[in-house]
Amino acid sequence: MQRAAPKTPQPDPRERALAKTLGLPDLVVRVLLARGVDSPERVKTFLRPDVTALHDPFTFTDMGRAVERIRLALRNGESILIHGDYDVDGITGTVLLHKFFGLLHASSKAYIPARGDGYSFSRASVDAIRAGGHQLVISVDNGTNATAAIAELQQAGVDVIVTDHHGTDDNVAKPFALLNPRLAGAGYPDRNLAGCGVAFRLAAAIAGTLTGSRLQSDEFREFLVDAMGYVALGTVADVAPLCGENRTLVYHGLHSLGQSRNPGIRALMDTAGLQHRGVDVEDIAFRLAPLINAAGRVGHALDAVALLCAPGYSEAQVAAKVLERHNEERRKVERTLQDEVMQLAAAETGPVIVLGADHWHPGVLGIVAARIAETFHKPVMLVAFRGETGRGSGRCTTGVHLRAALSACTDVLVAHGGHAAAAGLEIRRDRFELFRSRFAEACASQNITGDRIPVDGGAAFPELDPHTVRRLEMLGPFGSGHPRPRFLSHGVRAVGAPFVDQRGQDVRIRVVQQGQILPARVVRGTARFEELRAHRGTWTIAYSPRLSHRSEDGPVQLDVHELVADGMQELGARNDPNSP
Repeated sequence: MQRAAPKTPQPDPRERALAKTLGLPDLVVRVLLARGVDSPERVKTFLRPDVTALHDPFTFTDMGRAVERIRLALRNGESILIHGDYDVDGITGTVLLHKFFGLLHASSKAYIPARGDGYSFSRASVDAIRAGGHQLVISVDNGTNATAAIAELQQAGVDVIVTDHHGTDDNVAKPFALLNPRLAGAGYPDRNLAGCGVAFRLAAAIAGTLTGSRLQSDEFREFLVDAMGYVALGTVADVAPLCGENRTLVYHGLHSLGQSRNPGIRALMDTAGLQHRGVDVEDIAFRLAPLINAAGRVGHALDAVALLCAPGYSEAQVAAKVLERHNEERRKVERTLQDEVMQLAAAETGPVIVLGADHWHPGVLGIVAARIAETFHKPVMLVAFRGETGRGSGRCTTGVHLRAALSACTDVLVAHGGHAAAAGLEIRRDRFELFRSRFAEACASQNITGDRIPVDGGAAFPELDPHTVRRLEMLGPFGSGHPRPRFLSHGVRAVGAPFVDQRGQDVRIRVVQQGQILPARVVRGTARFEELRAHRGTWTIAYSPRLSHRSEDGPVQLDVHELVADGMQELGARNDPNSP
């Protein structure tokens, strides 16, 4: 995809004065201003998010109704089933509520359907709920559009409280209470909470109505610490925007993970090689979340629940080994599938990539779809068939809204759901070819150009000293909706020969501007290797600076997101780092 863009954003005249007031480097203030943090008061709040400033959970329209029903269940000793989803968001939210009810001496059970049963309330879910004699069901990260299943349960005398962040305002179920900040009329001011975040808000609302020694106990205080860690795990793994309340929850949750005494969290971190150090967003995304997710992908998500609910460290170690084996199996299956799909995708000449097969493992489709989307810059949907039905996962990096595209194909699908950049579906085999063409039309109709790369402003290499780059880290946690600071530099020249790194995805090179040489990593730049080697002129680059862990490369490294040879088509730059 070609990128075209205006010149580097003009310097903000407020930068120098605000930097002097706050005692921060100009480059740090440049990022804050670009992201709308434009006063000393806002800067202080941004740098130290206050968990007490979260919205009142009772602003959810149905929260009072949900809390009263749960309190009735507590008084009457009713059996509560927590119906989670098999990804990290659903697992952590399920564990959070299950442990919370345990503190209140309530009778609760964690239930997560097998991936093969399908997303949300399946036939297997309804049968298990009715067979177990549960009088109250609380969903986590699912249920909004499970109209038929929830209607059946309600008619059978089972009250259902849905906590979710998926779905649309069409075909909404009618449970006893519905907590979903994305729906019209939900009432909650922040619509970006992940599923675990909604579960956390429910627990906070219940706790706020209770009195007694249990809420002041050491056990309860430890639960609150762990609860923030669960929310950080689920929010980051679900790629929820790290702005608003999500930023606050993840900021505190990362600290909670580092200091948690929960045996399951400790064993999880030990297995991921994160002993004796702090945890950041990338640790969750690339080390902790894959371990938890592996259970639902190639085993059963309840294996991850068993780890996080382990009563002691020895039991947690055993459970962590189970997840480690699942993760090794997931890697093997993923590598095989990725090699096959890459070859098939290379032959697809249309605007989207939609592929299906009978022998594919449904548990790794999402991971592979993400790699294909990154490589080919097209919306991707992969479907694994079992008999006459297929279940698929899609990913997109171009700005196309996947859930909206699937909604335009509702009449050819059995079910669908998800988010803008990640979605899933269920489809009958005889509708697959029709879906391919309809999906391509739906994506094209959104008219996404994707022709501008967002940056926070211009920068010169001499500004990128280790002290300043270290201070940029204080703007974290970084992730979806709040990426690492990105800058634009002109007149950059390559020094020496480029080489492909060991993973075979990125290109390593040294670059120089204004007499300063810095090591750089051109992210997923292998397709441009020959161009990098042959070009003898200067470049304009968009990049994120970070402190390097490779001492031989020097303390500061550039992660280059895009580059254009000077004198050719200009590189896109827009002073809007949160835009898609």
